[in-house]
Amino acid sequence: MRFRMLPEVDLNALLTEHRQLVARLAKAHDGRVIKPEGDGFWVVFPSVTAAALAAMSMQEELRLAQPGKGDDRVAMRIVLTLGDVLHQEGGLVGDAVVLAARIEAITPPDAIYMSASAWLAVNQAEVRASFVDTLTFKGFPDPVAVYRIEQTHRMRVIPDQYMVLTDLRGFGTIAERSPVTLIERILDQLLELVGQACAEFSGTHRSTTGDSYLLTFPDAALAMAGVERLAERWITFQHHEGIRCPINAVVHKGLLYAFRSYLLSPDINLAANLERATSRLESGDASIFISGSVREGLVGTPWEGRLQPVDVGQSSPRLGGIEIYRLVSAKPDPH
Repeated sequence: MRFRMLPEVDLNALLTEHRQLVARLAKAHDGRVIKPEGDGFWVVFPSVTAAALAAMSMQEELRLAQPGKGDDRVAMRIVLTLGDVLHQEGGLVGDAVVLAARIEAITPPDAIYMSASAWLAVNQAEVRASFVDTLTFKGFPDPVAVYRIEQTHRMRVIPDQYMVLTDLRGFGTIAERSPVTLIERILDQLLELVGQACAEFSGTHRSTTGDSYLLTFPDAALAMAGVERLAERWITFQHHEGIRCPINAVVHKGLLYAFRSYLLSPDINLAANLERATSRLESGDASIFISGSVREGLVGTPWEGRLQPVDVGQSSPRLGGIEIYRLVSAKPDPH
């Protein structure tokens, strides 16, 4: 993992997020974390099959959470062993614990390795595994057979996602004419604000292309609250820096297809077309537009009365029949 390369604040946030992922997916397969250890975790399950299925879910979700990050992606290695484990003076004792540590040292990133005893106990109708090698480990007099779980990658459908696609207008011009230090501040601040919006409103950062971000939220209200908070903070940043680099954001409801670390779907393409079309409209330091599919989820909310229909004209024939609304500023409270 790349944990040791991170500043302390980012390290703590990443470890917390990783711990939550491991605990959540372990619980989904009747497992539980019994001891964290640095950036690793000891987890117990009622069966090897449950442990294997949880391990595959952890690897898949970790990949899906980091599309397009390449070598910067956090990778995890997982080892499964079978045996009795004792708690002694705050530590874990047992041959299964020692063997897991030995096998972990030779497990490649993204892989799931298992001991021979675990391989014999797993339901091979549900979990496919292949032989790696017979290896000699310190503390074990006989060679140990090691197996690798064959992770099956299938297209995963993620339905009913409220997608937020953002882009900075005029960033290209700023990048050409401004000092590198300003460009770095802009990109660093945007990344930080995107992270804050996701953390505060249950969002997921799906992908980044240059200064454009794709985020998803579980419902319309959280998406709107998140994108508004992002826009407000971006306006504050622009004023503080004395620059004009407006953010344009569109919110659209649809589904995602995920395969390995790839994301694709017609709805992502539609959101991109919406962003390009609305970016040509006159606006201030920040603009938020939504599609008709999102408006349906805002009925009865404070945002419903702030939606103003817009027409992108003949410049975007691909958007024919798509309702588009601009989110206008909230009226100040007279009290």
